[in-house]
Amino acid sequence: QGYFDWVDSFLEKNPGYVELSDRKILEWASKSGLWRPKNQGPSNDKPDMKFGIREMDDMSVKRLLSNIAPVACQNFIVPELRANLLAHERKDALSKFALPNFKKTAAVIMGEPTAEYKAKVKDIILAEKKNKVELERKKKAAEEERKRVLEEKKKKAEEARKAAKRKRDGEEEEAKEDEPDEAKEEAKAEDEEVVVQLTDEEKDLTHRKMANPDMTESVLAKSYADFSLPSKEEGFDDITYHWQPEGDVAKLLKDWVFAKKLTQRVEDLKPGDSFKESWSQWQKSIQEWRKLASEWKDPNKRKALLAKRAEAKKKEAEEKGDEAPKEDPEVDVDDLDVFSVDNVSDIGNGEPLFANFVYEDWFLLSTRYEIHLLLHSFKKDLND
Repeated sequence: QGYFDWVDSFLEKNPGYVELSDRKILEWASKSGLWRPKNQGPSNDKPDMKFGIREMDDMSVKRLLSNIAPVACQNFIVPELRANLLAHERKDALSKFALPNFKKTAAVIMGEPTAEYKAKVKDIILAEKKNKVELERKKKAAEEERKRVLEEKKKKAEEARKAAKRKRDGEEEEAKEDEPDEAKEEAKAEDEEVVVQLTDEEKDLTHRKMANPDMTESVLAKSYADFSLPSKEEGFDDITYHWQPEGDVAKLLKDWVFAKKLTQRVEDLKPGDSFKESWSQWQKSIQEWRKLASEWKDPNKRKALLAKRAEAKKKEAEEKGDEAPKEDPEVDVDDLDVFSVDNVSDIGNGEPLFANFVYEDWFLLSTRYEIHLLLHSFKKDLND
């Protein structure tokens, strides 16, 4: 917030600088007579270039300017908000101004604004309120004038009708009374100075609310984690901190990014190989378990399952040279501690732990595992 208000203030104090930005291209195009919808959207940093002209809409004009500007003998300010917060974008921008006659300075505008800036913001808010009141007054005056003219026409029509009637009846015309000049009174009212005041809430504002954000939430979500402060290693000759010292700004940015990570959606997060592998294995396991539960409920298939299990245990004992396994112990499923079960497909007597599962049980099991997998995969794939 407040980024472009500071830029406008800088340009007022330094008229020798030329702004190179999307919003300035938009302004130049509008002043040149190119028509476009009034809505600027979606942000002040990247307004829509919807002129219906290919060279404007595909940003060919911007690319042309970026090639011409470095060879011009001119001072430039490049207020690209998102790009200026990303190290690789700053390096790309500086590489275009590689000639030695350019002094490259980074102006850092972060933290608590100066008293001068706050006063400027209040002046802007006050001017906006004044303009709004003036527009409403002009609109009201125009409506009253429309009503007055309409009423005057009706009155003249009525007088003409009465005059014609008197003429037919042979009566004398009535003397006209002088009427107050309403137009002069309305003009006098319009000339009165508009007086507006800031509310207590507006007085506490450090940045004004604008129709469009400086940066959209979707763009911010994809970029904020890589925001950083400029350094001379990137190619800057000088770095100036206009609002707060470097140490305070560095801490502020770090704390802001950390707080943002707690609530901001990660737009470009994609499932990793680990997630895909675990999800595939889970799908396979759940199908096998449901098939086993279905077979256990069938007496014939259960008998076959137990026989196969007994044969496997006997073969395992022979290979180890042990005695033949004894009969399976009795297991009371109602008193069973499920967390003591080593194999969910066999609780000790061949019966699966999920033998009596119904639809709701399978649904809850799947939901619980999916949440577990999402949480752990999110942490791993985010890699932050």
